[in-house]
Amino acid sequence: MGTRGLSDLSVENALLSEGFDFVIGVDEVGRGALAGPVSVGAALFDLRRLTAAEVPAGIHDSKQLSAASRQAATARVRSWAAAAAVGSTSPSELDELGMTMALNLAGRRAFTAMLEEWAGGSGAASAGGYASVGTADSVGGSSRGSAGVFPASTTVLLDGSHDWLSAPLTLDCLGIFGDFADLDLPEVRTIVKGDGSVPAIAAASIVAKVTRDEVMIALAAENPHYGWESNVGYGTAKHRQGIVDVGPSIHHRRSFRLHAV
Repeated sequence: MGTRGLSDLSVENALLSEGFDFVIGVDEVGRGALAGPVSVGAALFDLRRLTAAEVPAGIHDSKQLSAASRQAATARVRSWAAAAAVGSTSPSELDELGMTMALNLAGRRAFTAMLEEWAGGSGAASAGGYASVGTADSVGGSSRGSAGVFPASTTVLLDGSHDWLSAPLTLDCLGIFGDFADLDLPEVRTIVKGDGSVPAIAAASIVAKVTRDEVMIALAAENPHYGWESNVGYGTAKHRQGIVDVGPSIHHRRSFRLHAV
């Protein structure tokens, strides 16, 4: 695809004028898949640095980019963001928690890994059997923080209309969340179709999509009946036929309708 990248930083400029110093773009991927993790990308930006320069080429909603364009854009995000990471929730965790809490957990895992990276750590928080991947080197000269502590004056921009990220935690999910339940989240603002209009969110969508796709392509080698190398876990005809032929794998979401009606 020849999709042009985003260039409008008006949302980020408005946050800077409100007195915020940092913004975290957040987006999810894999919500509608039949198999594999649900993943959340988080990209941290110093607003003064972000608004003082042009957006790198090719930053857009990941769904609008070809696979090759996403890979190239991921490299740009790595050198552009102060830190970026992806957190995931496994299919079994999703089945137990439900989608809202599964996204919440994946987001907290992404934040933890992102903050560890920003503080100079490894950025590799546990993610229910699917690695939480740090995806950016911290920008040279940025102030460093402590792992698990957000920089002061930070807000979160979340793609969509539903704030699943700061949804209240239920008692039955606390055992699964573990230490991630204690993460004190910043203010969350939702932006409908933000991945296609706000560069900070688009950056998160790119790292989330690329990371999850890589997970599913790797799993396809061990599970060749479902076509995951091309459908990355979504419900294509080939995927559903594979479920009919050999049954679901351990990577399928048992709470989903796996067979076509």
